[in-house]
Amino acid sequence: MQVQSQYAQVKQYIANMQENRESGIGMVLKGPVGTMKTSMAVAVLVEHLKAGHSGLFVPMVSMLDNIFTMKARNKEEWLAYEERIRNTGLLVLDDLGAEYHQEWVLSKVDAIISERYNRMQPIIITTNLSADELKGKYAERVYDRLKGTSKVINFSGKSLRESA
Repeated sequence: MQVQSQYAQVKQYIANMQENRESGIGMVLKGPVGTMKTSMAVAVLVEHLKAGHSGLFVPMVSMLDNIFTMKARNKEEWLAYEERIRNTGLLVLDDLGAEYHQEWVLSKVDAIISERYNRMQPIIITTNLSADELKGKYAERVYDRLKGTSKVINFSGKSLRESA
């Protein structure tokens, strides 16, 4: 099965969860759609929560829609949502790169990743983008910070959803 190696790497991350959390080490799970990236990110988050720590799973498109809507509707709600994203123990950003490509979006992604980097807070990212696409879409600094503080796990193969 194509995900055995990736599964072993995620299992190793979970086995070292406390050390990873204390060191601010996250993961970037990248590869084609349907290759179990989100499922594995959720498995890590569940183990993190079971250990009594805070965590948050946020699909990128939903996060940015929520921020945009809340900002227009209620500034306090918007600020509370952003603070929760920035301060949670483990943040899982699902499908980085699927969000709208607008300057304010790129700025928001940069701010969240940079702040978590500076605070040594782990982040797990799933994406269908290659390293070059990530560098091209976001500031090189964002990619460099992710690369420097994350275990990068590459997924490959056809969508497992097709065989369902």
